[in-house]
Parts: sequence; structure tokens; C-alpha cells
Amino acid sequence: MKIFLVLILCMASIYPLFAQNFVHEFGKYSGEEFQLKNYKNDPAAEAVVIYDIGESYFTSDDYGFQLIFERKTKIKIFTKAGLKWAQISIPYYTEAYKAETILELKGNTYNFENGEVKISELDPKNAYDEKNNDHWFDKKFAMPDVKEGSIIEIYYKVKSPYLFNLRNWEFQCEIPVIYSEYTTKMIPFYKYTYIFQGATKFDNYKSYETNSTSSPYGTFAYKDIAYNFLMKDVPAFKDESFITSPDDYIIKLNFQLAEIHRPDGVKQSIMTTWPEMCKEMIDNSSFGRYMNTCKKKANDIIDTMKISGISATEKAKKIERFVKTNFSWNGRSDVYSTKNVKDLITSKTGNCADINLFLTGILNSAGIEAYPVIISTRNHGKIKLDYPFEHFFNYVIVMAKIDNSTVLLDATEPLSNFNEIPARCINEYGLIIQKDKVEWANLKSNSVSSITYNLQLQLTHGNDSIIQECKLKTTGYEAVDYRSKFLASYKDLKNDLLGNNSGLRDTLRAVDLHQIEKPFEIDFNKKIQVQAIEDKIIISPFCNYQLSNNPLKQPVRNYPVDIIYKKSYNFQTTIVIPKGYELLSKPVDLKINDKLVIIIYNTVIQPNGNINIVGSYEFNKDVYDVSEYTEIKKYFNIIVEKFNEEIVLNKSI
Repeated sequence: MKIFLVLILCMASIYPLFAQNFVHEFGKYSGEEFQLKNYKNDPAAEAVVIYDIGESYFTSDDYGFQLIFERKTKIKIFTKAGLKWAQISIPYYTEAYKAETILELKGNTYNFENGEVKISELDPKNAYDEKNNDHWFDKKFAMPDVKEGSIIEIYYKVKSPYLFNLRNWEFQCEIPVIYSEYTTKMIPFYKYTYIFQGATKFDNYKSYETNSTSSPYGTFAYKDIAYNFLMKDVPAFKDESFITSPDDYIIKLNFQLAEIHRPDGVKQSIMTTWPEMCKEMIDNSSFGRYMNTCKKKANDIIDTMKISGISATEKAKKIERFVKTNFSWNGRSDVYSTKNVKDLITSKTGNCADINLFLTGILNSAGIEAYPVIISTRNHGKIKLDYPFEHFFNYVIVMAKIDNSTVLLDATEPLSNFNEIPARCINEYGLIIQKDKVEWANLKSNSVSSITYNLQLQLTHGNDSIIQECKLKTTGYEAVDYRSKFLASYKDLKNDLLGNNSGLRDTLRAVDLHQIEKPFEIDFNKKIQVQAIEDKIIISPFCNYQLSNNPLKQPVRNYPVDIIYKKSYNFQTTIVIPKGYELLSKPVDLKINDKLVIIIYNTVIQPNGNINIVGSYEFNKDVYDVSEYTEIKKYFNIIVEKFNEEIVLNKSI
């Protein structure tokens, strides 16, 4: 039988190639590796991957085929910051009755000391397991005796009974990679597709038969076909601010099991279409059927809510608030429920699917048309709409149709307002699960979230300190964020706003903490030391709450600037001028208003001599295109420069 892979190229990006020869065998090293003091294509890099070589292939036993994944990696550490690359994590998958197994684990650290190479071997007994979610675990360990100049290498082998889990391969990471090679050895019973992203071509690609004689499987004989992918001198991925997930942009291969070809000639399709995926989700006992059970059990709940006779919008608000108030999210993301409805009602806690499918069922029971929407959260990566890969999705929200409009709901976040899904869910599009129809929900927020600092600054009697009276007012997603911080980490928030030296009597006073439909305000006072030079008093009018550095560092950028939602920052400061002082010079006003941003800075001297300074900047987009990077970076520079200008008071003559 003939096997093949389907190649999908996306996200064009071309990098210059340079060759360098190092030892690619585990347990061996060269003098050139110890002489390497930095990487010539990126001299500032904290470390470099000398080689990263992986191979996936199949073995068989009495129970069928198993997937084997082998990987060996060598890294040279240049700086102290690069020591973190000696912390290794190996992911593996498990379910109730079977699990992936790490068959082999080896590692060495090489140090050149006193004219000799010192080798420190990894003791696998020092590795430990850490749970990532219900199915994924990490085998974690630290390489021994690592210091600046060390070379580390690891080798491991994973055996997997899960044929859907052919390992993906990342050619790129946060440090440069000199050589990266991945080989998949395929058998004629399984067909996989893959997406290649981040570049237009491999440095080398080839396919070939691996064995001269056929391998037997029952009465069937076959030969492996190998597919070899190679990239050289891959630059480090610069993970800058305002990005969804690096996984959306790094150079990598992403695999999906598409078909199973059985020896008896029967073909089973695994990779589906969007309509088929919707139908499968509706029929699934942990999704559609679970939701229908919720709908049937909702009548008793609805009777206690007294919602008859009110508008559909108010009815939906009450139902959503009921679920938010009475059920708690356990922090886990999944597209499938993990418990039955009775257990959810009893425990009142569950993952996002448990809770939001429950919300969908109640809404439908109350006569409100509602559908589950499966999405990918921001840290999970973007969904590629052309390819129905189920593993793109990791979360469930709800779409309801009310009064000829649609609203998006998520009952996992009790501090969010109606039609305000959590910021982690704002990630382009989600698939609406409904019969006989494929539709995508736009997950963007159209409202502007704001932070406003209302400040009054007054010097103490001896002019040696400044008393700051501050009202911090927030709306939208910023209000959700600050309410969450106030309730969950008050001490950290207090330190952020008042400083680490704040006293026990210093407090943050909350206004409308639990009235989530209203703006959230925090009031506080703060005393700081005056900065004085001779007869001059220097004041930062926005008290260091303004942006102090440009978050965009790279000269160019090949991916969008994604700030999640539209934001507005506002500062209103009154400086009470002490007796005997005057403003040395009035700052220059500024006004910029275009399709990208609004920036305003204005200073007014009051008749009583006090100074009013108003500054604001608003981002008119939630996502800026690559072509707008230079311009938006320039605006950030303007904001940093202007909003950090200091006010100088001079002693009157």
C-alpha cells in the first residue's frame, strides 16, 4: 500500500543559512564546541542549540503498533542567563488504563577545567513528575554541574500507545539553533498530515525507503518510508510583548492522524471536516449529550430563579450570574466535560466545559437560543480555519442569541460582566457547535477598557516630602483584573501601588468592589521623599504609574502587535504649589489623533498658581498589523518620553 504525507505551507519567513560542523553523536564532543564563546549569527545569545535531532517510528507487539519517539539535544551555555536551559522538561501523555512511558533517559554536562574535560552524568533518579492537566505530565530534571561555558546534552526515548500523538517538531526556540533535524518513519497503515509554519521551505527535505527487506505484520509485508526534515542556523524567536503564543509564529511541524488503513483493506477516516466535527461533538457523551442532560435537569433550577415575565436579556443575565455565583471553575481547560451532571451539581466545581455546557443547557431550557463555542485560549495558540484539527481547541464558551443580537458568555469568571468573556479567550475565532451549520464566532471585544489615575500632589510643611492622594478608577477588562488582584492578592497589589515600604496603617480602599456592572475604584494615599536639587524641587506628575519603557524592543517584527483589547490610560494630576515656589517652565502640550492612537498631554496653570496636568493615550485597535509595527513603536516612544517629563519648581525670588 502506498503512504504519503500532505504538506501545508503557511506563514512565510525566510532566514539566511550558515553551516557549522559539530559532533552530532550523543556522548561525544569536539574541541570546537568548547572554543565556542558566542554564536556568530547572534553574539548576544545566552545559549545556542548545537543540535536537536528527533525521530519517530513504529514498533509492533501482540497488542498492535506503538509509536516510539527518540530525541537527542546538545546546548552550549554562554552566560549566567543561559543557565535556565539546563532545566529540562519532557512531556508525556496518559489516560486511565494506559500511558506513554519514558524508556530511556540519559544526560551529560561537559566542562573544560584545568586542561581536561570533566563529564558529569545525569542521574535519572533525580527526575520528578509534574501534572500539567488531566492527561499531560512533565518529567522534569536539572542537569548537574552547569555553569557558564558548559555543554549539556540529553537523550530520551518515549513509547506511546497513542497513535494520534505523533510528536510535533519545533525547529525554533528562544535561543538560536544551529542544526535541527526530524525524521518520521511511516508504515502503510497510518496516514498523517502536517502543517509547516514559520518558513517557506526546509533547508533539506527527502523521503526514502528505510529497509531493504520487508517487515511482517500478520500476513502482510511492508517497508517503512522515512521523511526527513532539516533546518540549519535557525534564529532565536524574540518573544516580545503583545503576542498570543509563540507557538503561533515559531518554525515548526504540526502533525495530525488523518486515516487508518487496515490490512483487510478497510479504511477509517480520522481527520474530519468542520461539519463532521460539529456532528461528532453534538453526539459525544461528554459534550452534546452532557449539555442535553443539563437542559433536562434545569427546570428545577429555573423554578427557583423567578425569571418568568422578564426580558430575554435580563433572563440571560440572571442565569449567567446564578451559574457564576454557585459554581466554581477548577482552573482546567478542556472541550469535554469530566463529570456527570449530578456530580457537577453536588460538587459545584468543574472545568470550563462542565460549567459552560451546563450554562448552555440552562439557557436553552429557559427558552434562550444558546450554543457552545469551542475555542483556543491565547496561550494555546491560534486556530487555523482551513484545517479541522481537533487539538487546536482547548476551551468552551457560550454564544446566546437574544433580541436579534448575539452575546458571548463564560461562567468561569465571576468578576466579569455580562457579554464579557475572559481576556484569555480573546483569540480571533471560535467554532459554534450546532446542527447542519458551520459558523465561526468573532471573539474580539469592541469596547474600550480604561485605567484612570486622579492624583493630587501636595508638599508637606517642610517641603521634604510629597503626599499623593490617588483615586485609581478602572473599567472593562482592567476592572476585572484589579478586582481579581484586590481579592486574591491584596498584599501584592498594595506593594505595587504603595511600594514595599508601606506601613500597616496604609490601606487600599475599594469602591464598588462587588458591583461588577460599575467601574471599580481604589483610593489610597502615599508619602514619598522629595527630589530636590539646590533651590529646585523635581516632581514626577504621574507618580511613576505611567509607562516607563517601550515594550516593543525589536527593530522589525514579523508578527502582529496583539494588545488583546482596546485600552485607554488617563492621568489627571493637580500639583499644589508650595508657598515661595513657582513653575520653572510650562511643558509643551501634545495632541495626536489618528487611526492608530490618541495621545493628549496638556498643562494648565490655575489662577491660584496650582498646576493641572492631563495626559491620556488610547489604542484604537486591539491588533496592529505587521506593517504598522514601526509606527506603533514610534508612538510608544512618544508616550514614554512625554509622560515621564518632570515638573520643576523653582524658588521664587
